Amino acid sequence: MSGRYALYFAPRADSVLARTGAAWLGRDSAADGPIPQPQIDGFARSRVQEMTATARHYGFHATLKPPFALADGFTAEALDEALAAFARRSAPITGLGLKVGELDGFVALVLTEDSPEVRNLAANCVRAFDAFRRLPSADELQHRRRAHLSDLEDALLRQWGYPYVMEAFRFHMTLTERLSGEERGRIVPALRKLFGPAVTRNVAIDGLSLFHQEDRDTPFRLVQRYGFGEDEMRSISRNVSTDRSSGPSLTSVKTSPPST
Repeated sequence: MSGRYALYFAPRADSVLARTGAAWLGRDSAADGPIPQPQIDGFARSRVQEMTATARHYGFHATLKPPFALADGFTAEALDEALAAFARRSAPITGLGLKVGELDGFVALVLTEDSPEVRNLAANCVRAFDAFRRLPSADELQHRRRAHLSDLEDALLRQWGYPYVMEAFRFHMTLTERLSGEERGRIVPALRKLFGPAVTRNVAIDGLSLFHQEDRDTPFRLVQRYGFGEDEMRSISRNVSTDRSSGPSLTSVKTSPPST
């Protein structure tokens, strides 16, 4: 497959968190189709659709390795094998708390407490699969630099192809576009109520999900979820064939926007 891949944490499809996130965004990334969004008091449905447009495009997730095109000489099958091996060696991270918070103008689910284990997992994903990443073009680098990166972020961009990894990584599951303070003040309480049943329980990062985007205009879709510690994995080639036949802790470092 051409296009771009991304490594995400996406909760199990049968979990309350996954169902709530998909409903809020109005899209199921596994089924690759739209679903009805909830009615939010004080907001027109059209406005909810607008404020969730970018997050809907990427699917409900937390980024572990940002989107990348495959480097020359690497295949989807090789990536599948590497992901399966990585997942088998990894243990679930349990007992995590999430809350609806505000990050650099966005609204997102964030951790209630900083987690070194989560940060290490994200860093390991970036390192372990970096050989699969095609180097960005000069135009792509320049596009990233329009965000007025810090020296640290620019160094990370040059080394890893993305500015918000490693020391600049912050776990978050994006829920909205960047909003005005007034609008954030109205939507945050509504989202805390909506996500309340999903985030009051202990959350576990118990797997790694591979998402794929055929081109920049096409939404990312779930290709395969690799459970941590599991011995048997379905291959990408089988999963893609089946899907196609059936249809489609804040610091001074800026928090990353959705991983475009």
